[in-house]
Amino acid sequence: MTQNVRAAVRQALPAIAEAAADVDRGGAVDPAVIAGLHEAGFFAMLQPKAFGGIEVDPAEYLAVTRDLSAACTSTGWLAGWLGVNTWHLSLFDERAQRDVWGQDRRTLLCESYAPTGRLERVGDDFRLSGRWSRCTGILHSSWLMAAAVLVGEDGAAQDFLVALVPRADYVVESSWDSVGLRGIGAHDVVVSGAVVPRYRTFGWVSDDQLGRLAPLYRLPQPTMYTHTGTAPLLGAAQNILSVLRPKATSSADPVAMACSDLELSIAQIDRNLGDLMACAGAGQAADTDLVLRSRRDQVLASERAVAAIRTFIAHSDGRDAEDLLVERVWRDVQTAQTHVASNVEQVLALVGRHSFGMEVDEIVW
Repeated sequence: MTQNVRAAVRQALPAIAEAAADVDRGGAVDPAVIAGLHEAGFFAMLQPKAFGGIEVDPAEYLAVTRDLSAACTSTGWLAGWLGVNTWHLSLFDERAQRDVWGQDRRTLLCESYAPTGRLERVGDDFRLSGRWSRCTGILHSSWLMAAAVLVGEDGAAQDFLVALVPRADYVVESSWDSVGLRGIGAHDVVVSGAVVPRYRTFGWVSDDQLGRLAPLYRLPQPTMYTHTGTAPLLGAAQNILSVLRPKATSSADPVAMACSDLELSIAQIDRNLGDLMACAGAGQAADTDLVLRSRRDQVLASERAVAAIRTFIAHSDGRDAEDLLVERVWRDVQTAQTHVASNVEQVLALVGRHSFGMEVDEIVW
C-alpha cells in the first residue's frame, strides 16, 4: 500500500514542480493539488485504519514528504504538516476523531502548538479564547488544534492542553507574507470564547492509553513533528544537488560529499525511527539515549541540508534557470529553518548535558 501511495505521488511530481514558481509568486498551493494528494492516499498515511487510514511506517511518510518537497518546498511543507496533524488527532478521544472524520474521512486539520490561547472551565467543558500565528494550511483545513494554557478561577496556570475546534468557531486573519515558503498559507487564527467539550482536549497520553494504541501512535509525541520539520529541507537540498551531482569529479568533490551527507542523514533518521518503532511495537518506552540520539540526528540533518545548498551556490555555473531555482529554494529553507524543529543549539545543549551525566529537562522539542 505504501509503495502504491509513493508511486501515485511521484506521478504528480512533474506538475507540482512545474507549478512551484507560480506557488511562490501567488502565495498559495492550488486546492487541486491537495485534492490530488488525497486521491494518491498521502493524507491517509498516518491516519488510523479505523477511519480509512493505512498507518504506515513513519520513515515511509517522511520519504514521500521529501519527494514532494524536492518538487516544491512550499507544497512539501504544507502537505507534510497537514498530514502529520492526522497523526496527532489519532491520540485524541475516539469521539473527537468521529467528530472530525465521521462524515468525511478526508477532513484536514491545522495545528498551532504555541500556547497563546486561554482555556477556562465552564461546567464540565472549557471555554477557549486566543490568537495563534503561523497556522500552516489553515485555508485547506476544517478544524483547528490549538494549544492553550488552562487557568483556574484565580487566573493561575494549571495545565497545558490542546483544544480541537471546528471551522465555525474560529476566524482566519490573512497575515502570511514570508520571504520563503510563500505557499503554505500560515495565517493567524482567532478564537473568541468557543465552548470546547472536554473530550475535544488533549494533554499527554498516559501509559494506560498508550497500551491501547497501535505502535505508530506510541512514538514519543514530538518525534513526528520534529522530523516533519526536517523532511522538506532534505527534499529541497536533494533537488538542488541533483542538478550538480552528475558534474562531480570524484568522491572528494564538495558536491559529492554534500550528497553523501544527505544520504547519511536519511540513513540515520531511518535507523532511529526504526529503533523507536521497535520500542513502540514491544510496548516499551524509548530511553533517553535513543530519544536524544533521534533528535540530535534529525536536527543535524536540517543543518546539513542547508549546508548542501550552500555548496551548490558555491559551485554553480550561474545559469539563469539554476539561479532562479536556487534563489527560491534558498528563501524556502531559510524560512523553514526558523521552525523550532531546527533549533540546533538547544538540542545539542541537551545532548551535551546528557553525555556528561547531567540532568536534562523533559524532552519536548
